[in-house]
Amino acid sequence: MDSQNAQQGNSENPAPEKMVVVVDEPLVPPFWGAQVWEPTIEEVYPHIERLSLLVGRWGFKKGNLPEAEYRQILEGEAQSHFERLKRENLERRLLVPRAAVAWHTCRPEGDSLIMTAHGTGKTYVQNFPRQQINEKLCLSDFYRKEGDILGCFTVTVGSAEATAEVLRMKEDGEYQNYFFWMGFAAEYADAVAEWAHRKMLEPLGGRKGARFGPGYPSCPDTGLSRTIAELTEAWRIGVTVTDSNMLEPEMSTSAVMAHRPRARIFNRLV
Repeated sequence: MDSQNAQQGNSENPAPEKMVVVVDEPLVPPFWGAQVWEPTIEEVYPHIERLSLLVGRWGFKKGNLPEAEYRQILEGEAQSHFERLKRENLERRLLVPRAAVAWHTCRPEGDSLIMTAHGTGKTYVQNFPRQQINEKLCLSDFYRKEGDILGCFTVTVGSAEATAEVLRMKEDGEYQNYFFWMGFAAEYADAVAEWAHRKMLEPLGGRKGARFGPGYPSCPDTGLSRTIAELTEAWRIGVTVTDSNMLEPEMSTSAVMAHRPRARIFNRLV
């Protein structure tokens, strides 16, 4: 009877599960400081988000079209424009990918990230908003409390020649071509960002993590663009930051990377 009671007691009140504590191991990046990478045009093409370009940038939306008809448009007219621009860009070298990438150190402190430039020791303090609902995440949560490495990059596919050419299209009334090229350039710049992200994390075991660009909900302060430009020495790929914290050429983007497995994009802040 005592044995039965004991068994019933164990069944009704199981031992509490052990809490899993995630320990962030210290990491060493493949290099310190800033470097310039220049991938080939073709190397970046596989990273273009095709549907994001065709549907989001170019506006080939389904609407009330039957599925079969919509698929025919996507795989026909829309895909034809996509292939044409890839081919023309390769021939003319209008949009050429360049990346200024860097590894430095950082330390989270509350909702802030203290970033220290390798070599110079210059520090930058960046505050980030914290979610008011759900998990109440903040970008600073994704870094090792004792200190971590910080990857960041500035990438571009722009140049004075590219800017002049798309403006010429607009001024000459080639509006459709202008529209297609501007959408392609924006998506191609994002593809270079994806390429750089993956390339930087490959030596760390193929980690995925997440990247955060200035101006987005989890990282709304566009002033971070200026900090990233300094940390990556963006001037080496011809990218500058305007007084309003916009990147020039326009066909450029930048981000900080959070390389820990728990890092993920989050948007809802209120």
